[in-house]
Amino acid sequence: MYPVSLRKGLGSDTSFLELILFRNRLQLATKDVLYSDGDQYLPATVVCNHLNQFLPHAQHVLVLGTGLASMVQVLAKQGFRPQFTLVEKDKLILQWALEFLPDPVSGNIEPICEDAAGFMQRNTAKYDLIFIDIFNNRTVPAFVFELPFLTQCRDSLAPGGRLAFNYIVANEAEWEHVQHVFGTVFPEYKIVSRSINKILIA
Repeated sequence: MYPVSLRKGLGSDTSFLELILFRNRLQLATKDVLYSDGDQYLPATVVCNHLNQFLPHAQHVLVLGTGLASMVQVLAKQGFRPQFTLVEKDKLILQWALEFLPDPVSGNIEPICEDAAGFMQRNTAKYDLIFIDIFNNRTVPAFVFELPFLTQCRDSLAPGGRLAFNYIVANEAEWEHVQHVFGTVFPEYKIVSRSINKILIA
């Protein structure tokens, strides 16, 4: 099947996104990066494979940066249907995520259209798994890897909870900074490298 795309302008952060139907799977992409790839989305599959023994205990999952809800689809494919809170600042992307989810998992979702920084500042809930997947094209906004935001994420973990942060190296100096700050907040963590993605798991 040939790709079919629907381009939508999304303001100043991203010149456009494409919603692509490819091999019977919906993808969300810019010209530089793939944001979402159904149940084949690499960062989500890496996280789920790495945390496979933990996932049966994950009853509440927070996803910061929703895409097309690939994390929901990857977990469902592996047989897990926890309660999800999906935080996405772009109303159209969140609408797409909810519209294209299969019915069996859509009832387990609390969608929140809000910037992740604002959400974390006011959040009081606890989550067993937090997945941070926030990008402008290939760039992770600076607030995501700074101490206040990561500390708020840590404090939102339930006892024994896990956090995964998807990052693409923009430059080596920034990458060193990311690791330093992340390690300050989460002294015990691993880095899983897949293609251009560095996935920090704590």
